[in-house]
Amino acid sequence: MASRDRSSLNPAALDRLRQLCRPGWLRSVILRRCIALILISAAVVVTVIDHRQPPAPTALVAAHDLAPGTVLDTDDVMQSPVPDHLLPEDRPAIADIVGRRVTGPIQAGEIIGRHRLLDSRLPAALLGDSNARLVPVTPADGTLLTLVRVGDHVDVLSEESDVLARDAIVALVPPRSSSQSDRRPGSALIAMRESAAHRVAAAGLRTAITFVLH
Repeated sequence: MASRDRSSLNPAALDRLRQLCRPGWLRSVILRRCIALILISAAVVVTVIDHRQPPAPTALVAAHDLAPGTVLDTDDVMQSPVPDHLLPEDRPAIADIVGRRVTGPIQAGEIIGRHRLLDSRLPAALLGDSNARLVPVTPADGTLLTLVRVGDHVDVLSEESDVLARDAIVALVPPRSSSQSDRRPGSALIAMRESAAHRVAAAGLRTAITFVLH
């Protein structure tokens, strides 16, 4: 009898576990606190991991659709995080693009690299030749300008069918006019080797010029 009284006053570990498993207000409070502690610990761990990761690289992207020849302003671009494998090596800063022209159509959200901007480095970037030049070419048949796009490869010919430049690359075409009455001749900027650029520029002063698409 005495042993039973002592056992009731000193419950075994198994008895205590059974008591905890019984429904009750105290057990519910303890359970909720344990769950809250686990959630708080998980949130702290996630926050620490996020802060340890380096921020994603950013690049300039078009804030809206840009037409060829558009002169860029700060409202035309915005900084946006991009994956490492899409980050252009020639990404410009905002200060580098203000007042520059885009060489071709750029869609909203598209990454803007220096190769999409008109500058002295563009012909070298297009042809892989540091001595490449940009030459304005006004074709005798103005409708040719509606057929070519930036990046097209062309051969430039004189009126006498002399080949003035081979495998040149179109760098900029004039925007299409919405007015039917505007029939002024336009020019395309074409990147070509230095020697060919001199021939084309000189020929354009004395004879009609055309180009053949590849």
